[in-house]
Amino acid sequence: MAGAVRMAIAVAVGSSMCACSLSGPGNSPSDLVGRRYVSTSVEGRAIPGGGPLELSFPARERLAASAGCNRFTGTAELSGGVVRTGVLASTRMACPPPREGADAWLRELFSASPRWSSDGDVLTLTTSFVTVTLTDRAAGR
Repeated sequence: MAGAVRMAIAVAVGSSMCACSLSGPGNSPSDLVGRRYVSTSVEGRAIPGGGPLELSFPARERLAASAGCNRFTGTAELSGGVVRTGVLASTRMACPPPREGADAWLRELFSASPRWSSDGDVLTLTTSFVTVTLTDRAAGR
């Protein structure tokens, strides 16, 4: 009897661990590949000029972004729920007020290694100074 109870507990614990890893919000970097997001809200430090932040993941470990001025591209590692970018290349347009600070805002966002989470068509980036909520562009059609 005691052996049967131990076996039932082991099966229940194993099943719940397996269910936890397979259910819930995405948070797999591969879920982001090929998707294009646009910001729907910014809490904290606002994007100069109002943005929006546009963010896409054209290929595995690649990202492209714009906060309303120049376009940035580069490598991105999304492991452990954190976005870590390499040096981001960008176009070099001069942006008139009020967008002239948008590029610095974007660089600061990614240099802070934001935490990220996804839930369906919603992607959230969080740092100590801002939380940005973005929605997959395809969902807005």
